[in-house]
Amino acid sequence: MLLSRLGYITLTVADLAPAVDLFETCGQLQLNGRTHDRAFLGGAGEHHWIELRQDPSRPPGLAKMAFELDPGAAFEDVEKALAGVGVGYERSRSLREDFVQEALRFTDMDGTEVEVFRGMARIAGGAQPKWARLERLVHVAVSASDFDASLAFYTEVLGLGVSDFIEDTTAFLHASDGAHHSLVLQRRPGAPRSVDHVCFQTETFDDVMRARAVVRRAGLELRDDLIRHETSGSIGFYFEGLPEGLGIEFCFEHGTVDPATHRPRTFVRSLQAKDVYEPPAGF
Repeated sequence: MLLSRLGYITLTVADLAPAVDLFETCGQLQLNGRTHDRAFLGGAGEHHWIELRQDPSRPPGLAKMAFELDPGAAFEDVEKALAGVGVGYERSRSLREDFVQEALRFTDMDGTEVEVFRGMARIAGGAQPKWARLERLVHVAVSASDFDASLAFYTEVLGLGVSDFIEDTTAFLHASDGAHHSLVLQRRPGAPRSVDHVCFQTETFDDVMRARAVVRRAGLELRDDLIRHETSGSIGFYFEGLPEGLGIEFCFEHGTVDPATHRPRTFVRSLQAKDVYEPPAGF
């Protein structure tokens, strides 16, 4: 496989200060770098899982998805795959500016910048957890205006594997690290790209509850409270973050698959597929 995991995402926000505050407090991330228009927040010793940009020329929303290059692949493999479908790209080596050793960047069919990188910068002193201990950034869920074309691009060109489907409306895609999904594609015909949520995996279930207590104390709206997904088996909660419309999820027991042997399943869209604790109709 070409990609090993989701490394970070970049979000454009209308006002940098409240977004930084939200991800530092309720998001339980560490602020590791900031300029007048950019901020980098990470966890578990990694420089950033979230990059925030204040850019008046762009609407708030998802600006970039960045995936780490698989150790067994080379940037030339990615270049060959992109060139085969006529997608242009650029290479970059700007550790001091972007805090990754090397990157390859292009734009997908929904207008989102995609980066394949190697060598995320580390923070001296390692993990510096707040109230909740975070293990990793595990996935991001985005809309696809042409679901079938987007699914084909991310699987056939970039080499992600399909873990599961919800009917023909949602695809859960894994990279070589085996996390049940690094990327979720949601069918939204003709609609502009939007980001539904981003998910952080905690070290323990108690850390989910610690994060939940912080969010509740702050008075933020919970989008979903303590649910367990049928697909990945993860248990967690979501709250409303920034930019507007972004859900932030904390989860524990996020499932894994073996990329070499896994065969995708297709689930009927139902409340139970989203939350196995939800009783069936008429119960």
